[in-house]
Amino acid sequence: MDGNTLAKKTKDKFVTEAILKKEIARLDKGIGQALTLLKGISADVKSTTKATAKMANIEKQIVALKKQVAETSKKAVKKPRKLSEMNIFVKEQIKSGKSFSEAIQAWKAFKASKAASSEELSGTSESNI
Repeated sequence: MDGNTLAKKTKDKFVTEAILKKEIARLDKGIGQALTLLKGISADVKSTTKATAKMANIEKQIVALKKQVAETSKKAVKKPRKLSEMNIFVKEQIKSGKSFSEAIQAWKAFKASKAASSEELSGTSESNI
């Protein structure tokens, strides 16, 4: 068997330099596209990782706010303060038709007379002892 027959039987092809360069160029182009896709995927992964970290932080803040709301709602409601003797007196005076300044003057007079009567009571009890 000679060399020609062997080549025909195995159907060997000879690779030329031009064909080899074309194949290398095609592979380089494919590798470039793959690298571009990988860069895009890498950027997406980074942005997703950042977004996930932000979401975790936001979820922590939401939990903290829920705790604050729960604590706030548990606090006892303050009872309304009782009106002082002066407030009650002035309120009655205003209901009877007096102005606020007249009601205050009446309070001062009432307070002075109350103080004088309490002094009289304490003075008489001391003299009886």
